[in-house]
Amino acid sequence: MAERRRRDLTEWLLTYLGPAQISPVRARGRARTDDERERDERLRADFERVVRGPGGRSFLVERPDATE
Repeated sequence: MAERRRRDLTEWLLTYLGPAQISPVRARGRARTDDERERDERLRADFERVVRGPGGRSFLVERPDATE
């Protein structure tokens, strides 16, 4: 018999209260395309995430250009 992983409360609640989706909750996501990977790499290289304020909001800030 296959061993089943026990879900925590958050995962259980997301089953019913999470975002709408067509695929099963535990299904593996689709593979990323080369274009998506390149875009992700550019975003990580060009921007940095900065957390400011007491609320902990995060912002993407453009990194200073290294050639300047």
